[in-house]
Amino acid sequence: MSTQSIEDTAASAQEPLTVTKGSVMRGVLTGLIPLGLLAGCIALTVVLTALARQLTSGSGFYVQQQAALVMLIIGSVLTITVFAVAVWRVLRRVAIWQRTDVTKQAKAALWSLGVTALVIVIPILLALLLPQHPFP
Repeated sequence: MSTQSIEDTAASAQEPLTVTKGSVMRGVLTGLIPLGLLAGCIALTVVLTALARQLTSGSGFYVQQQAALVMLIIGSVLTITVFAVAVWRVLRRVAIWQRTDVTKQAKAALWSLGVTALVIVIPILLALLLPQHPFP
């Protein structure tokens, strides 16, 4: 009987650690959902733009240009919308986790949202700060 109680105590002591690890990983993955959707929408927009250019290749340059422009505008608007809705839903889920005292999961989701923001901002900053044409 005493060995069974020792095993139960050891098992109960290990459960919170695995639950914490799983909840942190779930928070990280939840926070990375907007980044995944953003990458997928951008890839789909590029593929559809290339397809539109190929379909209009026999019609002339200006028709190709208009088709590519229309596809890029529609794809960009849809990508921004999907990204904004995904971020909103993740933040809403984080607020629920904070109210129910699942703080480690909420913190992990917020950190991964911060990484998502850095991934989006760094190329923009590099384009603004690095010169496009080197000085002679």
